[in-house]
Amino acid sequence: MTLTDAASPAIRDGDLDALLVRAATGDCDAFVAFYDATASRVYAVLLSVTGVADRADALLEGIYLEAWERMRGRSAPPCPGMHWVSSIAHRHATGRR
Repeated sequence: MTLTDAASPAIRDGDLDALLVRAATGDCDAFVAFYDATASRVYAVLLSVTGVADRADALLEGIYLEAWERMRGRSAPPCPGMHWVSSIAHRHATGRR
């Protein structure tokens, strides 16, 4: 993935949080929408930490898999959705899973 592969739609943080709340109930479409809206920004975090595009690519899927698993059964994200998924990305990129 590169930053130009997908234009992430402009979406407010509150809308991202609402998508995660829906995803927590098992709504796959909501999680896909969350991914589409945030993946390019998460990739940018990964790339800035790792400095290697191939490594950032390899980490991206695992981050969203962890987010999906951690959101299931929650009533809300533990903090604003973009901040939360970025912190997961930063942990993965620095090897502190």
